[in-house]
Amino acid sequence: MSGWIHVVYVLGAVQGLFLAAVLASRARGVGANRFLAALMAVFSVDLAMAAYHASGTDAAVPALIGLDVPLAFLYGPLLYLYVRELLPPATGLHPRDLLHAVPFALCVGVLLPFYLQSGAEKLAVLQTPEAQPWAMAALTPFKIGLGLAYLVAIVVRVRQRRPRVAQTPEARATLRWVRHLTVSVTLLLGLAGVLFALGVRETVPALGLTADSWLDDVMLLGTTAFVYAVGYLGLRQPVLFAPLAEAVEAPAARPRYARSGMDEATASQIEADLLALMETEHPYRRGDLTLAELAEALGVSPHNLTEVLNTRLQKSFYDLVNGYRVRDAQARLADPAFAEWTVLAIGMESGFNAKSSFNAAFKRHTGTTPARYRQRAAAEA
Repeated sequence: MSGWIHVVYVLGAVQGLFLAAVLASRARGVGANRFLAALMAVFSVDLAMAAYHASGTDAAVPALIGLDVPLAFLYGPLLYLYVRELLPPATGLHPRDLLHAVPFALCVGVLLPFYLQSGAEKLAVLQTPEAQPWAMAALTPFKIGLGLAYLVAIVVRVRQRRPRVAQTPEARATLRWVRHLTVSVTLLLGLAGVLFALGVRETVPALGLTADSWLDDVMLLGTTAFVYAVGYLGLRQPVLFAPLAEAVEAPAARPRYARSGMDEATASQIEADLLALMETEHPYRRGDLTLAELAEALGVSPHNLTEVLNTRLQKSFYDLVNGYRVRDAQARLADPAFAEWTVLAIGMESGFNAKSSFNAAFKRHTGTTPARYRQRAAAEA
């Protein structure tokens, strides 16, 4: 066993735990982020156990052998629940969701006789995989089959919910994230299937219960790369971990304020309050600001706010917010006090959640990119 590999596993575990802590502490998207945090935590425990085996600690402390095996039965359920809560409408947890934990509980039950063995007996099983009981050997194909079933459920869920997602740059970025996340997990699952097939030929029946199998090394290195990728994307584009807003169907054309119960004076007052709020409190600097939250700050209904935006300002919610964000970014880009800031940092400070949405909105409003705008402002100063 190469001496460096357990260091890689430890670093992957630390990365996963850090990301889990960040996700669990987020106020927005509590349900979705906590499911993803739990998934990252499970990956971290798996990688920590890999370091435990790779470093030879299992020989000194054999009592922990096998504790990580049932965790693989949580990957599919946690990923599915994360996607379910990320796509509208989020449903929250229900008692029936406990059924997702049944495979995990069954695995614990199957392994219970193994857990009750002494450390020396566990070590003997680990070092002689051919002697593993048939029930233990059946765990790996069961894990792969369960993972495949959850991937199918995730794909079906995404296809069903995609039409209900608001069509914004942030929403499209998050949908791409879900697609890439699903593809990545599919590749990991496919890798597990291939390695299991190779393991059968090499009489290594259960991935995850072998001390020196190169098959486990390949699988766990893939898992480490996956955890690092999730961490990198999550920190670089925080919008990926925000729940999506549900699309609002455009109302049919009708006379101004028809059936809304809002007269001209009320609409005018809402418009004035809105503009004052945007100029004084700068709510647009929050990257996760929603129409409902802006309406609540004004003390009006989302419907009335939308009507004022459409009929008096001739703008959608996202046009209004991004317009303020672009103007805020313009002021910072031209301000020498922000000369040391990167363009992306300014965009994020102004309320954008991703580089792509910042550049697209900025060019749409100004006709140029943020970097060129900064260069031109510096030349004119």
